[in-house]
Amino acid sequence: MRLWVISKEVVARFGKELGACGIELVVCSTDAIQEGANGFLLTKESDGKFLQERMQQLGTGPWLTLVYGSDVPYDWANTLHTQYEHTGEYEVIRMALFTRDRALLGGEPNGSWMRYLCKQLARYSLVTMVCGIREVDEALRQLPRYLAWKEQFYIELGASCDEKGISLLQVSRALSMDKRVGQGWLYPSREDDSLIVRWLEKECRLVLQKANIQRIALWGEDSLWEHMPSDWLAEKEVAVYTGEDKPIPNKRMTGWTLCDSWQDAVKDADLLVIGNTAGTTIAELPLPELVYGMRQSYVIDAAACFPVQEAQSYFQAYRAIGENTNVWE
Repeated sequence: MRLWVISKEVVARFGKELGACGIELVVCSTDAIQEGANGFLLTKESDGKFLQERMQQLGTGPWLTLVYGSDVPYDWANTLHTQYEHTGEYEVIRMALFTRDRALLGGEPNGSWMRYLCKQLARYSLVTMVCGIREVDEALRQLPRYLAWKEQFYIELGASCDEKGISLLQVSRALSMDKRVGQGWLYPSREDDSLIVRWLEKECRLVLQKANIQRIALWGEDSLWEHMPSDWLAEKEVAVYTGEDKPIPNKRMTGWTLCDSWQDAVKDADLLVIGNTAGTTIAELPLPELVYGMRQSYVIDAAACFPVQEAQSYFQAYRAIGENTNVWE
């Protein structure tokens, strides 16, 4: 399937994830129109003008109009559907991807492009659910709220597990045996990092009191560290790996070293602080390789990257949320 888009920026942003679904994105130009496509990908409200400008060039449809992405206003896709449903020129479908193998499609269940898209996604091993356009918008609106509530619950449960000296990992696994609860609770795309920030600060201050820590490696997106207190790592040598090759904008990070690779960040570090995975595959790293580069292998992990027992066997001390309450004693 090939869809026209308004710019190269759209291709850069969405091309990889939609390409994994068998959807090729092509910038709409005279040459591209001559080569042909199945319709349009719209990712924001201003793309509606782009669609109208191309209507006369394309002639009669029906063309697929696939509305996709988090920048789409609530109910905008349904407005497009209402606008074009009587002309028969465009079939509007609202699409959302969940994890790597789930897709939510909103539109006419018996629409020709809806049936085609369902088969297309099935060929790429995606399970689809078809519903109304506005129902997709509502699901996308409520999902972050639900995940945030779920994460807050487990962080509070982790504090209770710490007090009792039991494992949050085991308790969460037990709860997930009930299918209504589901597995996984950390929400890396959270909008509010305050709970994680408070936990990281508390644990870092504790280990700095208990161990001789001189060099600290921070692993996570720069937006997370920006929310930390300005003095929490005063007089320490700090290396930051964000998983992205870009400067750190926050002035309070002046004097910290931004590293292009995780190997440079953890080299000779006494303490590794993992805030989030920062678009990397840290959970897949061999732990001996990670430990080998460090001077001391103290690890504070707010992303629960490693199995607790394995981490404890390699690191001098490993602290994850709700795990090993007396690790710094």
